[in-house]
Amino acid sequence: MRKQIIAVAALKGGVGKTTLAVNLACALAAPRRPAVVIDADSQGSATAWSQRGELPARVVPLPLESPREAAGWSRRVLDVDAAFVVIDCPPHLGPVLAAAIGSADAVLIPVGPSVLDLEATGPTLELVKQAQAARRGDGPRAWIVPCRVDERTLSGRELAAAVAGLGCPVAPAVHLRVALADAVAAGHWAGSYEPGGAAHQEIARIAQLVRRSPT
Repeated sequence: MRKQIIAVAALKGGVGKTTLAVNLACALAAPRRPAVVIDADSQGSATAWSQRGELPARVVPLPLESPREAAGWSRRVLDVDAAFVVIDCPPHLGPVLAAAIGSADAVLIPVGPSVLDLEATGPTLELVKQAQAARRGDGPRAWIVPCRVDERTLSGRELAAAVAGLGCPVAPAVHLRVALADAVAAGHWAGSYEPGGAAHQEIARIAQLVRRSPT
């Protein structure tokens, strides 16, 4: 089975990183194309989410804190038997973030509407560039994902223009929606909690983008 590894990375909490990672894996999962979420964040939010219900994507807790463990951690990720492996990275620079981006076919960088969210994107983009240089242009592909977008606010309306200036392709946005929060509480994902709803459609568009990217 040809595996595709997608890292979801952000250095600032509260931007919707875990929400994006779990929903994306669930959207990618299919009976003959299973998807797995690697919960590399020591907070374990993705793991707790999966324990509240039944998700179509399995969540595997696999935190990494020590640089000495990075090589072994990467091998364990590569050994996961799934068509899609989505890594929910921790919100800080460290060995897990470098290892995840270095082994990924694609990187999604969720960015919220605040100035602090935008400023935190730079170091993640730098890690992507380093991985691309080390692999001589052979990936990873990367997209910035505007998240928690609220177009009722000025910052929400201006987010698309702000991320466009960061020098990285921009994926379809994920808006601030009640259904996304309620799905987590119920142990569901957007597609099972509100099939065909706006949140489900937004996640599906991102899944389609990632699925079509060369690996």
